[in-house]
Amino acid sequence: GGLDRDAADRFAAVASGLIGLAYGAAGRFGGGRVNEIIIEMEHAFLFVTGVSDGSCLAVVSDSDCDVGLVGYEMAVLVEKTGPFLTPELRAELQSALPR
Repeated sequence: GGLDRDAADRFAAVASGLIGLAYGAAGRFGGGRVNEIIIEMEHAFLFVTGVSDGSCLAVVSDSDCDVGLVGYEMAVLVEKTGPFLTPELRAELQSALPR
C-alpha cells in the first residue's frame, strides 16, 4: 500500500539515516563507494541505494522477493533517472505535495 505524507517523511528519514551511516562507515573503514544497503527482516527487505548527489532511493519488498533482481532494478532506475532528479527538481516536486 501507499504511504501518507507523515509515513513517507518517516520512511525518508530512516533511509537518509541509513545511507548516512553507510557513507560514514565506508569512509572510516576505507570501503570505497556504497553500492547498496539491504536490511533483512522477518517479513520484508529494506533496500537503500545512493544517488550521485548524496540522496538515496529506498524500497521495501516482501521477504520472498528476488533480492538480486530488486537491487539490479534499483541500480538501473538510479542510472537512468539520477542525472535528471536534481535537488532543485526534487524540492519543487516536494513542495507540490499536499501537507
